[in-house]
Amino acid sequence: MSRTWSEGDPWDPGNPENRDRTRALRGELRQRLLAWDPIGIADAPEAQDEYDCMLSPLMHQLHDGASEDQVQQWLVHELESHFGLTPVPRREEALASELTAWWREATRA
Repeated sequence: MSRTWSEGDPWDPGNPENRDRTRALRGELRQRLLAWDPIGIADAPEAQDEYDCMLSPLMHQLHDGASEDQVQQWLVHELESHFGLTPVPRREEALASELTAWWREATRA
């Protein structure tokens, strides 16, 4: 199933008209993921893209109104299934809270 975008929605990361805004938000999200850094690679310049596989899914979830709990559950799933790590519930809860608050603030019109 392909994802559709909402024409005229200035925050939809899937809308090609929002390319510049989406690029800026992706950069901000990348920095937040590097600060979270469950793998411990944030200081390695060659690994700055390690969490990029999470950018688009997270941006779409946040755009679609995912709750903190939904974001946390997704983070836990990604840590376990994609990265093979054991989640730290409070750490992922804190990131989910930070991301949902950041998105609300960043997309306030």
